[in-house]
Amino acid sequence: MPPKKKNKPQRNGFWVYMQEMIPEYKRQGYQMPNGMADVVKLAHPSWKAMPEMEKQEYERQAKELKKSASATAGRLDCKGRPLADRVDTKAILEKRRLEERRRVVAAWPPGRGVVHEKFLLLSIQSLCELPDDMGYMPCEIGVVEYSLQEGITREFHRFIQPGKPPLGYRYLCQSTSDNTHQIPIEGFELAEGDYHRLWTDLCKFTSPNGRDFPPLYVQVTHTSMCEWCLDWLSEMAGEYNRFHVYELDSLVKDLYEHGEGHAPSLSMIASILNTSVFDYEDGSSCEYHASKEVKYCALGAVKRFCFSISDSMAQVYDLQLTARHLPERPENQGHYTILPSDAFALDRRPMWDPPSRQRTTSQPRGAAYNPPPSYSRDQRNGIAAASPSEGNFPARDIRVLTQATHSASSSNVPETQALRKPTTPGEYLYLLQLFFHRTYCLQFVSTPTKTTGNVKGWCELSKGGCLTVKATYF
Repeated sequence: MPPKKKNKPQRNGFWVYMQEMIPEYKRQGYQMPNGMADVVKLAHPSWKAMPEMEKQEYERQAKELKKSASATAGRLDCKGRPLADRVDTKAILEKRRLEERRRVVAAWPPGRGVVHEKFLLLSIQSLCELPDDMGYMPCEIGVVEYSLQEGITREFHRFIQPGKPPLGYRYLCQSTSDNTHQIPIEGFELAEGDYHRLWTDLCKFTSPNGRDFPPLYVQVTHTSMCEWCLDWLSEMAGEYNRFHVYELDSLVKDLYEHGEGHAPSLSMIASILNTSVFDYEDGSSCEYHASKEVKYCALGAVKRFCFSISDSMAQVYDLQLTARHLPERPENQGHYTILPSDAFALDRRPMWDPPSRQRTTSQPRGAAYNPPPSYSRDQRNGIAAASPSEGNFPARDIRVLTQATHSASSSNVPETQALRKPTTPGEYLYLLQLFFHRTYCLQFVSTPTKTTGNVKGWCELSKGGCLTVKATYF
């Protein structure tokens, strides 16, 4: 009597959902010795609670898999397994995210109407990343509601009780805390231990009506961590996780394409989001991290993302920037002196050439440029050379042309008029950091855009003796 044929699993929407959740269950530490039978027990409650609209998406993916399976029927891989039984979970997830991203963009109003769309930006701080796919220990969460027109409109911030560090990982957690966010690993009085209340507050913030849950945008390098932490938090609260995490970098790219028809590369967008210009601005972090004077703050991270997006999109969508778009700088803050416009000379050529293209000192300046005698290392009446900027933007060389009276020091910087903030769409603010070495060096630390007209600049000396040169372009 021939052996009975095994019944193949029915490839419906629930089957696709289970395949998608298997890597997540493994990351959460679930053991599945019985294979798909255990997966069914784990996935069925969340599938049953899932809205019908989301189930239809999985059913559609199942139909596409059936079509592709018919094309590979009877074919085997190198181990003798049918190709029709192979499922690329990563490809399914990537395809699903791309389709969701397209649906979001398709729902935007045409032209400048997108400035009224509201987006939710998410950031989570963790005590550490545990090895061997053990996950993370979330200790802080921050979410802001943001639109190009109104800037930051709402904020959500909580500290999370992450639980006791696993045996053998206490030092790793303490070291991460000391070097980054400085959140105590145990006994933190501000940490929320009622996970159900925390999850409920988060859901009410993101979806006031309790039905529509907009996507949460996270920097691409932190998507896996934030997804894991949200799943962990929902499990601790005993609730179903209805949040979808999207890539913030792709959102910025889509906003560029929607406004200008073209967009910079993703690596350039990452440079925009990772700028250090707003790291230590007043009000850019929560009260706890402001008192600690550290930038590793979940709320501060999403607020700085909003600042960077506002700064980069101001010209694209002709935005009127307010205190909700960029941090306010109180008047008469610090000591500074005003530099006249003729105190700067801008060289827009790149400061670095590949070794194979380096020029001699007699040729126009490049990597081998030698400053003239008036800018020698023994003199401090100007800037010898500018350090190359980080990121994908070519460096800009800004040299002080005036005498030493314009090069501020801690002893000769008077307190003069207040810094004038940009007030018109054509006015852009650039921050350039001046460091005290044997020669003065300027480093470009913000996003460059095309500028025309004259340049006005001033110097501001901080309490720590660091001189900041600020230039306003018209």
